[in-house]
This record gives sequence, C-alpha cells and structure tokens, in this order.
Amino acid sequence: MPDLRWTRVAGEHFDDAGSVPLVLVHGFATTVTQCWLATGWLRRLGSQRTLVFLHLPWHDDASVASRIRAQCGQRRVTEGVLALEDSLDHSLTALDVLDSMSEAIRRSLDDEANGSRGPDRGVVDLFGYSLGARLSWDLACEEERLVRRLVLGGLPAHDELSGFAHGVRTGSLRDDPSVSPAAREVLEFVEASDLDERGLLTCADRLSVPEFRPSTGHAPTQPTLVVAGSKDNVAQDSPDLVEYLGPQAVYRELPGRTHVNALTSGAFARAVTAHLDAN
Repeated sequence: MPDLRWTRVAGEHFDDAGSVPLVLVHGFATTVTQCWLATGWLRRLGSQRTLVFLHLPWHDDASVASRIRAQCGQRRVTEGVLALEDSLDHSLTALDVLDSMSEAIRRSLDDEANGSRGPDRGVVDLFGYSLGARLSWDLACEEERLVRRLVLGGLPAHDELSGFAHGVRTGSLRDDPSVSPAAREVLEFVEASDLDERGLLTCADRLSVPEFRPSTGHAPTQPTLVVAGSKDNVAQDSPDLVEYLGPQAVYRELPGRTHVNALTSGAFARAVTAHLDAN
C-alpha cells in the first residue's frame, strides 16, 4: 500500500517565535534527497526555520533522515507516516493525497519541535516543485488559513500527467518522434530514476484525478512566487499561472535554466527567501 511520509527538521531555536515553518513538496520521479538535499536547499534556507519535507506516495526515500542528521546533527529530526488506501474498493486520488498532506502538516505543527509562540503559530509557508507545486496549488486553495505564503517552482499550467503515463505503458510515448519536448523530458526523468517505474506510473495515474485545472476561480489567494527556468520544457507555460493568481503573485524566470538545474540556481534561492521573509 502507498503512504505519505514526512521528515521534519526543527530550527535550531524552535522554542523562540522564529520563522514560520516551511513545508516542501518534491516533484515527480525524484525524492526529497534529490530535489532538496542534493541541490543545497537545506543550507540555503538557513538553520532557524523549521522544515517539513513531504514524501509523495510511491517515492520512497528511506535514507533522508540519516542524511539530514549527517549535515546538521545539532537539529532535531523526526519522521511520520500516514497510510493511504489504493484498492479495488477505493482508488487513490489527488484529493486523498491532499487530505493526507494537510494532516501531516497539522501533526508537524502539534509536535514539540515547532514551539513558535508568535502570531503566526498554526500556519506554514508552502514550497512545491513540479508535481509538488501542482499539489501545493490545490492545497493552498483548500487551506487558506493554514498556508501563509506560497512558492511554486516548475509548474506547468496544463495537465498531461495521466496521458503521459498511458503513453509510457502503451509504448506510444517512447516510439513517437512527434512527442512533445515536455513529455520526452518527463520520460527521461522516469527512465533515469532509481524508483520503481510501475509505482511512478501508478502515481501519475492516481494523482491526475481530478484533473489539474487552474483558473481564476480555482487559484490560491496567498502571496505567491512562481518560478521557472527559461529553458524548462516541462513548464514553458508557467507564466500563464500568474493571470489567475491576482496582484499578490510574482513570476521570476531563471535565464538558461531547465526543469532540472533550476533547483541549483542561487537566484531561485534568493527569490524564495526574500518572498518568505517579506512582511
């Protein structure tokens, strides 16, 4: 059975008011280690903020806690897990994952590792990348009181995930020279991943229900930063999202960056920290 796991890294001084905790949601066919740790985000986000890394179903990353302890042994690291049902009686959907994400965040807020007594107690900032950004968009819409500020990286404004999974299974995606650059790039992610391909394709199917349909009527109201690389084939239409988000949204393009190496951009990190630290 799939599950949703989380790894929480307490800020060094979590008994103080400090910063609002930050929840990070990785992308498809990658892991917390690959998306956030190997690209330097643990260092870039600083030691004072409590971080909660969510692990999407079918994206196992068993060594992440030990890796974090090795990098910052002075910070308290805890883990949690919520079981998800995916059966003949109930096929998992993105709505189930959103419910579990919300529950995981609330459990992390209840833990003694998040001891903030400031006016923002009980809220988080949310940072999603790629598929993680897609889920973060929907969660921010549903949880206006829980999510204070939002960062969306590498998020396309369209939905092709289910069609992608179908194309891989039938072989049409691998053999068709007319396949879009976006689909071909995602296929490369899957083929290069150490994760189980069957599990990844199941994830793509399940999390495509319901279809992702951003619009002015279905958009977060929180202050939002949207970021994508200028050479990101997956999220070429990411700037279109800003028209749905209203005046509190900002788009930042990373020159020359792709869907993969955008995550190593110092400009990306500076934009994120400035957005999260704004009043």
